[in-house]
Amino acid sequence: MPTLEGSVLVKGTPDDLFWFSQDYTHRLHWDQYLGVARLEQGARQAGKGVEVYCESRKGVGMTVRYISFHPPTQVAMEMTKGPWVFRKFSGSWRFKDEGKGLTRVYFRYNFQVKFGTAGALVLTPILRKLLQTDITNRLKYFKDAVEAGMINA
Repeated sequence: MPTLEGSVLVKGTPDDLFWFSQDYTHRLHWDQYLGVARLEQGARQAGKGVEVYCESRKGVGMTVRYISFHPPTQVAMEMTKGPWVFRKFSGSWRFKDEGKGLTRVYFRYNFQVKFGTAGALVLTPILRKLLQTDITNRLKYFKDAVEAGMINA
């Protein structure tokens, strides 16, 4: 199963950055990739077992469930419903204190395509490129929002 990851150094504490990244009341203010981001089934806050529906601005939607939730260092989610192309899909955020008021923020995807070996040979390179671009952009959006003061808004 391919694993893709990116990271960025952001000014702030792991605690503040963790909660900002998982705050769905503000997610669409900074995450320019998404057009929809909402907690499901009446949840008021992200946490282990909580489901979230996200949809890209291009209309591709996915429901994920938090499988790990460890403030202020790490969260992980796995797809419960999503695009036809994925057999499995998961993602995670990690936050590592680097000292001097800086935190290294990591964002990771793992995925497996449907359609066996032939599907993997054709689809995996395409999805790898698209998803790596998403990781890079999402980290940039996150850092830009923090530096613009959205974290305190």
